Amino acid sequence: MNETLESIFQSAWSNLKNYQDLMKTKPAVIAFSGGKDSSLLLQFYLWLHNKNLISHFPTIYHLDHSIRDNSEQESEILKYIRSIAPNSTFKKKTFRSLQLRQN
Repeated sequence: MNETLESIFQSAWSNLKNYQDLMKTKPAVIAFSGGKDSSLLLQFYLWLHNKNLISHFPTIYHLDHSIRDNSEQESEILKYIRSIAPNSTFKKKTFRSLQLRQN
């Protein structure tokens, strides 16, 4: 990890002082889309876990709206998550009702 990102994560952790006890004791759930925002959030939680600032690695949750076929994207998301956090829990929710409305 580069020094800039390390500094940003350290600053973010310091700014979360009112929530640190909660974050240390309760596992989080991260909604992960595969985009830049959720990827950075996942990296932040990985950093927290590696620094032993939190004890539980968060559950990673992906929501499939079933608006279009995104199986290739989901495969890439899972591959990415497994590469940075191999022991993480990955859950997926599919809204089949949206899929049925499209047909």
